[in-house]
Amino acid sequence: MNDRDTFEMFDYDKRLKSFKKWPFGSDTGMSKEKMAAAGFYFTGSKKEPDLAKCFVCHKELDGWEEQDDPWEEHKKHAPYCRFTKLDKPESEMLFHEFHEMESERQNNLVAKFVTRKIDEFKKQAEKTREGLQNLI
Repeated sequence: MNDRDTFEMFDYDKRLKSFKKWPFGSDTGMSKEKMAAAGFYFTGSKKEPDLAKCFVCHKELDGWEEQDDPWEEHKKHAPYCRFTKLDKPESEMLFHEFHEMESERQNNLVAKFVTRKIDEFKKQAEKTREGLQNLI
């Protein structure tokens, strides 16, 4: 799933469905239900089997332990996240809260995209500098 597709993750049920290969069972503090309620959806792979990402702030977390509380971990690692600041399920949110959250989500996507492009530009600039140095 790419960043442009995260809008559908506003829906708790869609986030919950993303946890098909989640390594923790429902009998732990790390159930897929608790993860989805905390705003996370599964983005893991064989290399990172417990990687999850917030649909608003896009913070990715892994290295979960059975006793972790997804809400508390989300708040600790992303205190700026609008979703954790609201601290309530989507079903209880008012329209203006949803709107603010979507605005923040869009801003986060743009910032992530711009940062990625700047990093790519810096890498290309360094390669170009090295190539020019070799010509001298």
